[in-house]
Amino acid sequence: MAEQQSAQDKTEQPTEQKRRKARREGQVARSKDLNTVVLLLLGGLLLWWQAAALGDFFKRLFVLAMELPAEASREPELMLAYLYQALMESLRALLPFFLTISVLLVLSGLVPGGLLLAWGSVKPKLERLNPLAGLKRMFSSHALVELFKAVLKVGLLGATLGATLYYNWERLLFLGRQPLYTGFGQGLALLVLAVLLLCLALAVIALIDVPFQKWSTTKKLKMTRQEVKDEQKNTEGRPEVKQRIRQIQFQMARGRIDRRLPEADVVVVNPTHYAVALKYDPKRAEAPFVIAKGSDELAARIRELARLHQKEVISVPALTRALYYSTRVDQQVPAGLYSAVAYVLTYVLQLRAWREGRGKAPGRLPEFKIPQQYRRQ
Repeated sequence: MAEQQSAQDKTEQPTEQKRRKARREGQVARSKDLNTVVLLLLGGLLLWWQAAALGDFFKRLFVLAMELPAEASREPELMLAYLYQALMESLRALLPFFLTISVLLVLSGLVPGGLLLAWGSVKPKLERLNPLAGLKRMFSSHALVELFKAVLKVGLLGATLGATLYYNWERLLFLGRQPLYTGFGQGLALLVLAVLLLCLALAVIALIDVPFQKWSTTKKLKMTRQEVKDEQKNTEGRPEVKQRIRQIQFQMARGRIDRRLPEADVVVVNPTHYAVALKYDPKRAEAPFVIAKGSDELAARIRELARLHQKEVISVPALTRALYYSTRVDQQVPAGLYSAVAYVLTYVLQLRAWREGRGKAPGRLPEFKIPQQYRRQ
Protein backbone atom coordinates (compact mmCIF):
# COMPACT_ATOMS: atom_id res chain seq x y z
CA MET A 1 0.00 0.00 0.00
CA ALA A 2 2.82 2.35 0.89
CA GLU A 3 4.55 1.55 -2.41
CA GLN A 4 1.37 2.36 -4.36
CA GLN A 5 1.02 5.65 -2.50
CA SER A 6 4.67 6.46 -3.23
CA ALA A 7 4.17 5.70 -6.93
CA GLN A 8 1.14 8.01 -7.03
CA ASP A 9 3.18 10.81 -5.43
CA LYS A 10 5.88 10.57 -8.11
CA THR A 11 4.58 13.33 -10.35
CA GLU A 12 7.83 15.19 -11.12
CA GLN A 13 9.93 14.54 -14.21
CA PRO A 14 13.32 12.92 -13.44
CA THR A 15 16.21 15.32 -13.07
CA GLU A 16 19.37 15.10 -15.14
CA GLN A 17 21.24 13.71 -12.15
CA LYS A 18 18.61 10.98 -11.70
CA ARG A 19 18.87 10.08 -15.39
CA ARG A 20 22.68 9.87 -15.19
CA LYS A 21 22.48 7.62 -12.13
CA ALA A 22 19.91 5.40 -13.86
CA ARG A 23 22.14 5.16 -16.93
CA ARG A 24 25.07 4.04 -14.77
CA GLU A 25 22.81 1.29 -13.42
CA GLY A 26 21.74 0.24 -16.92
CA GLN A 27 18.24 1.77 -16.82
CA VAL A 28 17.97 3.23 -20.31
CA ALA A 29 15.22 3.08 -22.91
CA ARG A 30 16.13 0.22 -25.22
CA SER A 31 13.91 -1.55 -27.73
CA LYS A 32 14.81 -5.17 -28.43
CA ASP A 33 12.42 -5.14 -31.37
CA LEU A 34 14.22 -2.20 -32.96
CA ASN A 35 17.55 -3.97 -32.47
CA THR A 36 16.10 -7.07 -34.14
CA VAL A 37 14.80 -5.02 -37.09
CA VAL A 38 18.19 -3.36 -37.61
CA LEU A 39 20.03 -6.68 -37.36
CA LEU A 40 17.66 -8.52 -39.72
CA LEU A 41 17.65 -5.69 -42.25
CA LEU A 42 21.43 -5.38 -42.36
CA GLY A 43 21.81 -9.17 -42.35
CA GLY A 44 19.36 -9.52 -45.23
CA LEU A 45 21.16 -6.84 -47.25
CA LEU A 46 24.49 -8.53 -46.51
CA LEU A 47 23.04 -11.88 -47.61
CA TRP A 48 21.83 -10.31 -50.86
CA TRP A 49 25.22 -8.64 -51.42
CA GLN A 50 27.13 -11.90 -50.79
CA ALA A 51 24.70 -14.10 -52.71
CA ALA A 52 27.09 -14.74 -55.62
CA ALA A 53 30.01 -15.58 -53.32
CA LEU A 54 27.87 -17.92 -51.22
CA GLY A 55 26.58 -19.61 -54.37
CA ASP A 56 30.14 -20.25 -55.57
CA PHE A 57 31.04 -21.64 -52.16
CA PHE A 58 28.19 -24.17 -52.06
CA LYS A 59 28.94 -25.16 -55.65
CA ARG A 60 32.58 -25.88 -54.78
CA LEU A 61 31.52 -27.72 -51.64
CA PHE A 62 29.07 -29.89 -53.60
CA VAL A 63 31.66 -30.65 -56.29
CA LEU A 64 34.19 -31.53 -53.60
CA ALA A 65 31.72 -33.94 -51.99
CA MET A 66 30.92 -35.58 -55.34
CA GLU A 67 34.60 -36.04 -56.16
CA LEU A 68 35.24 -37.93 -52.93
CA PRO A 69 36.33 -41.45 -54.01
CA ALA A 70 34.76 -44.51 -52.40
CA GLU A 71 38.12 -45.79 -51.10
CA ALA A 72 38.46 -42.61 -49.02
CA SER A 73 36.15 -44.20 -46.46
CA ARG A 74 38.82 -46.88 -45.93
CA GLU A 75 41.76 -44.46 -45.83
CA PRO A 76 41.59 -42.10 -42.81
CA GLU A 77 44.38 -39.86 -44.09
CA LEU A 78 42.61 -39.25 -47.39
CA MET A 79 39.31 -38.61 -45.58
CA LEU A 80 41.00 -36.12 -43.25
CA ALA A 81 42.55 -34.34 -46.23
CA TYR A 82 39.13 -33.93 -47.86
CA LEU A 83 37.57 -32.77 -44.58
CA TYR A 84 40.38 -30.25 -44.09
CA GLN A 85 39.88 -28.89 -47.60
CA ALA A 86 36.11 -28.61 -47.02
CA LEU A 87 36.69 -26.86 -43.70
CA MET A 88 39.07 -24.32 -45.27
CA GLU A 89 36.58 -23.63 -48.06
CA SER A 90 33.84 -23.10 -45.46
CA LEU A 91 35.97 -20.74 -43.36
CA ARG A 92 37.05 -18.76 -46.41
CA ALA A 93 33.45 -18.26 -47.52
CA LEU A 94 31.51 -18.00 -44.26
CA LEU A 95 33.93 -16.41 -41.78
CA PRO A 96 33.67 -12.85 -43.25
CA PHE A 97 29.89 -13.21 -43.30
CA PHE A 98 29.63 -14.29 -39.66
CA LEU A 99 32.20 -11.71 -38.50
CA THR A 100 30.18 -8.98 -40.20
CA ILE A 101 26.99 -10.30 -38.59
CA SER A 102 28.74 -10.24 -35.18
CA VAL A 103 29.78 -6.61 -35.67
CA LEU A 104 26.25 -5.70 -36.78
CA LEU A 105 24.88 -7.47 -33.69
CA VAL A 106 27.02 -5.25 -31.44
CA LEU A 107 26.18 -2.09 -33.37
CA SER A 108 22.45 -2.83 -33.33
CA GLY A 109 22.62 -2.89 -29.53
CA LEU A 110 23.57 0.79 -29.60
CA VAL A 111 20.20 1.80 -31.08
CA PRO A 112 18.79 3.53 -29.11
CA GLY A 113 20.59 4.36 -25.87
CA GLY A 114 24.16 4.45 -27.12
CA LEU A 115 27.15 2.53 -25.82
CA LEU A 116 26.57 1.52 -22.23
CA LEU A 117 28.76 -0.49 -19.87
CA ALA A 118 26.65 -0.69 -16.73
CA TRP A 119 28.21 -3.04 -14.22
CA GLY A 120 25.52 -2.10 -11.70
CA SER A 121 22.93 -3.98 -13.73
CA VAL A 122 24.77 -7.32 -13.28
CA LYS A 123 25.33 -7.03 -9.54
CA PRO A 124 23.34 -9.58 -7.52
CA LYS A 125 20.35 -8.04 -5.76
CA LEU A 126 18.53 -9.87 -2.97
CA GLU A 127 15.19 -8.29 -3.86
CA ARG A 128 15.24 -10.20 -7.15
CA LEU A 129 14.94 -13.43 -5.13
CA ASN A 130 11.77 -12.23 -3.40
CA PRO A 131 8.89 -14.42 -4.72
CA LEU A 132 6.27 -11.77 -3.90
CA ALA A 133 8.17 -9.16 -5.91
CA GLY A 134 8.45 -11.68 -8.73
CA LEU A 135 4.69 -12.25 -8.74
CA LYS A 136 4.06 -8.49 -8.78
CA ARG A 137 6.34 -8.14 -11.80
CA MET A 138 4.52 -10.99 -13.57
CA PHE A 139 1.16 -9.22 -13.26
CA SER A 140 2.39 -5.65 -13.66
CA SER A 141 1.30 -3.35 -16.49
CA HIS A 142 4.76 -3.73 -18.04
CA ALA A 143 4.37 -7.53 -18.16
CA LEU A 144 0.92 -7.19 -19.76
CA VAL A 145 2.31 -4.89 -22.45
CA GLU A 146 5.14 -7.36 -23.12
CA LEU A 147 2.55 -10.16 -23.43
CA PHE A 148 0.52 -8.06 -25.89
CA LYS A 149 3.69 -7.38 -27.90
CA ALA A 150 4.58 -11.08 -27.95
CA VAL A 151 1.11 -12.04 -29.23
CA LEU A 152 1.22 -9.27 -31.83
CA LYS A 153 4.71 -10.33 -32.87
CA VAL A 154 3.73 -13.99 -33.32
CA GLY A 155 0.64 -12.98 -35.28
CA LEU A 156 2.47 -10.58 -37.61
CA LEU A 157 5.44 -12.87 -38.21
CA GLY A 158 3.18 -15.87 -38.77
CA ALA A 159 1.02 -13.93 -41.22
CA THR A 160 4.10 -12.62 -43.04
CA LEU A 161 5.71 -16.06 -43.39
CA GLY A 162 2.39 -17.60 -44.38
CA ALA A 163 1.81 -14.98 -47.07
CA THR A 164 5.37 -15.39 -48.35
CA LEU A 165 4.97 -19.17 -48.64
CA TYR A 166 1.50 -18.86 -50.21
CA TYR A 167 2.54 -16.47 -52.98
CA ASN A 168 5.85 -18.26 -53.68
CA TRP A 169 4.77 -21.89 -53.24
CA GLU A 170 5.11 -22.76 -56.93
CA ARG A 171 8.59 -21.22 -57.06
CA LEU A 172 9.61 -23.30 -54.05
CA LEU A 173 8.35 -26.52 -55.65
CA PHE A 174 10.10 -25.64 -58.92
CA LEU A 175 13.47 -25.20 -57.17
CA GLY A 176 13.96 -28.98 -56.99
CA ARG A 177 13.92 -29.21 -60.80
CA GLN A 178 16.50 -26.47 -61.31
CA PRO A 179 20.23 -27.00 -61.77
CA LEU A 180 22.13 -26.74 -58.50
CA TYR A 181 23.66 -23.31 -59.06
CA THR A 182 20.45 -21.78 -60.49
CA GLY A 183 18.26 -23.31 -57.81
CA PHE A 184 20.54 -22.12 -55.05
CA GLY A 185 20.47 -18.55 -56.37
CA GLN A 186 16.68 -18.51 -56.61
CA GLY A 187 16.35 -20.05 -53.15
CA LEU A 188 18.66 -17.43 -51.70
CA ALA A 189 16.59 -14.69 -53.37
CA LEU A 190 13.45 -16.09 -51.73
CA LEU A 191 15.25 -16.18 -48.38
CA VAL A 192 16.29 -12.53 -48.71
CA LEU A 193 12.70 -11.59 -49.64
CA ALA A 194 11.37 -13.41 -46.56
CA VAL A 195 13.91 -11.65 -44.31
CA LEU A 196 13.01 -8.22 -45.67
CA LEU A 197 9.28 -8.90 -45.24
CA LEU A 198 9.95 -10.01 -41.66
CA CYS A 199 11.80 -6.72 -41.15
CA LEU A 200 8.74 -4.79 -42.29
CA ALA A 201 6.53 -6.75 -39.89
CA LEU A 202 8.91 -6.19 -36.98
CA ALA A 203 9.23 -2.50 -37.89
CA VAL A 204 5.50 -2.10 -37.16
CA ILE A 205 6.07 -3.51 -33.68
CA ALA A 206 9.20 -1.39 -33.19
CA LEU A 207 7.24 1.78 -34.02
CA ILE A 208 5.03 0.94 -31.04
CA ASP A 209 7.80 -0.34 -28.78
CA VAL A 210 10.30 2.55 -29.05
CA PRO A 211 8.00 5.31 -27.69
CA PHE A 212 6.61 2.85 -25.13
CA GLN A 213 10.10 2.06 -23.81
CA LYS A 214 10.91 5.78 -23.51
CA TRP A 215 7.63 6.45 -21.70
CA SER A 216 8.06 3.42 -19.44
CA THR A 217 11.64 4.36 -18.50
CA THR A 218 10.66 7.96 -17.74
CA LYS A 219 7.72 6.75 -15.64
CA LYS A 220 10.01 4.48 -13.59
CA LEU A 221 12.41 7.37 -12.97
CA LYS A 222 9.76 9.91 -11.92
CA MET A 223 10.33 11.54 -8.55
CA THR A 224 8.30 12.99 -5.72
CA ARG A 225 8.52 16.71 -5.03
CA GLN A 226 10.43 15.98 -1.84
CA GLU A 227 13.00 13.90 -3.76
CA VAL A 228 13.54 16.78 -6.19
CA LYS A 229 14.00 19.24 -3.32
CA ASP A 230 16.42 16.92 -1.50
CA GLU A 231 18.44 16.37 -4.66
CA GLN A 232 18.65 20.10 -5.37
CA LYS A 233 19.72 20.72 -1.78
CA ASN A 234 22.44 18.06 -1.95
CA THR A 235 23.62 19.17 -5.38
CA GLU A 236 23.74 22.89 -4.66
CA GLY A 237 25.61 22.21 -1.43
CA ARG A 238 28.67 20.93 -3.28
CA PRO A 239 31.47 23.55 -3.64
CA GLU A 240 31.98 22.97 -7.38
CA VAL A 241 28.25 23.39 -8.03
CA LYS A 242 28.12 26.59 -5.97
CA GLN A 243 31.10 27.94 -7.90
CA ARG A 244 29.46 27.08 -11.21
CA ILE A 245 26.21 28.76 -10.12
CA ARG A 246 28.13 31.90 -9.15
CA GLN A 247 29.88 31.92 -12.53
CA ILE A 248 26.58 31.64 -14.38
CA GLN A 249 25.00 34.37 -12.25
CA PHE A 250 28.01 36.64 -12.86
CA GLN A 251 27.86 36.06 -16.63
CA MET A 252 24.12 36.77 -16.70
CA ALA A 253 24.54 39.96 -14.66
CA ARG A 254 27.41 41.13 -16.87
CA GLY A 255 25.40 40.46 -20.03
CA ARG A 256 22.44 42.41 -18.61
CA ILE A 257 24.75 45.34 -17.76
CA ASP A 258 26.25 45.32 -21.26
CA ARG A 259 22.77 45.52 -22.80
CA ARG A 260 21.24 48.10 -20.48
CA LEU A 261 23.99 50.57 -19.62
CA PRO A 262 23.84 52.53 -22.92
CA GLU A 263 20.34 53.67 -21.78
CA ALA A 264 21.64 55.23 -18.54
CA ASP A 265 21.42 58.96 -17.81
CA VAL A 266 24.02 58.84 -15.05
CA VAL A 267 26.18 56.38 -13.12
CA VAL A 268 26.77 56.97 -9.42
CA VAL A 269 29.76 55.24 -7.82
CA ASN A 270 31.23 54.53 -4.39
CA PRO A 271 33.86 55.20 -6.06
CA THR A 272 35.42 51.68 -6.28
CA HIS A 273 33.24 49.01 -4.66
CA TYR A 274 29.74 49.91 -5.89
CA ALA A 275 28.19 51.39 -9.02
CA VAL A 276 24.54 52.09 -9.89
CA ALA A 277 23.21 53.22 -13.30
CA LEU A 278 20.08 55.42 -13.23
CA LYS A 279 17.59 56.50 -15.87
CA TYR A 280 14.68 58.90 -15.80
CA ASP A 281 12.00 58.43 -18.44
CA PRO A 282 8.58 59.97 -17.58
CA LYS A 283 6.96 57.78 -20.27
CA ARG A 284 8.06 54.60 -18.49
CA ALA A 285 7.95 55.52 -14.81
CA GLU A 286 7.00 58.37 -12.52
CA ALA A 287 10.40 58.37 -10.81
CA PRO A 288 13.99 57.54 -11.80
CA PHE A 289 14.75 53.83 -11.79
CA VAL A 290 17.81 51.59 -11.64
CA ILE A 291 18.79 49.88 -14.90
CA ALA A 292 22.04 48.27 -13.70
CA LYS A 293 24.02 47.85 -10.52
CA GLY A 294 27.00 45.87 -9.30
CA SER A 295 29.82 45.55 -6.82
CA ASP A 296 33.56 44.97 -7.27
CA GLU A 297 34.07 43.38 -10.74
CA LEU A 298 30.60 44.33 -11.95
CA ALA A 299 31.07 47.85 -10.62
CA ALA A 300 34.32 48.10 -12.57
CA ARG A 301 32.48 46.89 -15.68
CA ILE A 302 29.79 49.54 -15.21
CA ARG A 303 32.41 52.30 -14.90
CA GLU A 304 34.24 50.99 -17.97
CA LEU A 305 31.06 50.97 -20.09
CA ALA A 306 30.07 54.41 -18.78
CA ARG A 307 33.35 55.84 -20.07
CA LEU A 308 32.95 53.95 -23.35
CA HIS A 309 29.43 55.34 -23.92
CA GLN A 310 30.33 58.80 -22.54
CA LYS A 311 27.95 58.62 -19.59
CA GLU A 312 28.41 60.91 -16.59
CA VAL A 313 30.04 59.13 -13.63
CA ILE A 314 29.36 60.93 -10.34
CA SER A 315 31.07 59.92 -7.10
CA VAL A 316 28.47 60.00 -4.33
CA PRO A 317 29.35 57.11 -1.97
CA ALA A 318 26.47 57.46 0.48
CA LEU A 319 23.79 57.64 -2.23
CA THR A 320 25.41 54.81 -4.22
CA ARG A 321 25.38 52.46 -1.23
CA ALA A 322 21.80 53.46 -0.38
CA LEU A 323 20.60 52.75 -3.93
CA TYR A 324 22.56 49.50 -4.20
CA TYR A 325 21.04 47.99 -1.06
CA SER A 326 17.51 49.41 -1.32
CA THR A 327 16.61 49.17 -5.01
CA ARG A 328 16.45 46.25 -7.44
CA VAL A 329 17.15 46.48 -11.16
CA ASP A 330 14.16 47.99 -13.04
CA GLN A 331 12.71 49.25 -9.75
CA GLN A 332 12.01 52.93 -9.04
CA VAL A 333 14.15 54.58 -6.41
CA PRO A 334 12.51 54.81 -2.96
CA ALA A 335 10.60 57.97 -2.11
CA GLY A 336 13.11 58.75 0.63
CA LEU A 337 15.87 59.08 -2.00
CA TYR A 338 13.92 61.22 -4.49
CA SER A 339 15.54 64.44 -3.33
CA ALA A 340 19.11 63.12 -3.49
CA VAL A 341 18.61 61.57 -6.94
CA ALA A 342 16.97 64.80 -8.19
CA TYR A 343 20.06 66.76 -7.09
CA VAL A 344 22.29 64.35 -9.08
CA LEU A 345 20.14 64.42 -12.25
CA THR A 346 19.94 68.25 -12.15
CA TYR A 347 23.71 68.42 -11.76
CA VAL A 348 24.16 66.11 -14.78
CA LEU A 349 21.85 68.27 -16.93
CA GLN A 350 23.87 71.37 -15.98
CA LEU A 351 27.11 69.57 -16.92
CA ARG A 352 25.72 68.60 -20.33
CA ALA A 353 24.48 72.14 -21.03
CA TRP A 354 27.88 73.61 -20.10
CA ARG A 355 29.72 71.11 -22.33
CA GLU A 356 27.41 71.97 -25.22
CA GLY A 357 28.02 75.70 -24.72
CA ARG A 358 24.53 76.45 -23.40
CA GLY A 359 25.40 77.62 -19.92
CA LYS A 360 28.09 78.23 -17.35
CA ALA A 361 30.02 75.52 -15.56
CA PRO A 362 28.14 74.18 -12.54
CA GLY A 363 29.75 74.34 -9.15
CA ARG A 364 30.14 71.43 -6.81
CA LEU A 365 27.30 68.98 -6.37
CA PRO A 366 25.08 70.34 -3.58
CA GLU A 367 25.23 68.44 -0.32
CA PHE A 368 22.22 66.36 0.63
CA LYS A 369 21.36 64.02 3.43
CA ILE A 370 20.51 60.34 3.12
CA PRO A 371 17.64 59.26 5.41
CA GLN A 372 18.78 57.10 8.30
CA GLN A 373 16.95 53.96 7.13
CA TYR A 374 18.87 53.95 3.81
CA ARG A 375 22.35 54.53 5.16
CA ARG A 376 24.92 51.74 4.69
CA GLN A 377 28.58 51.63 5.62
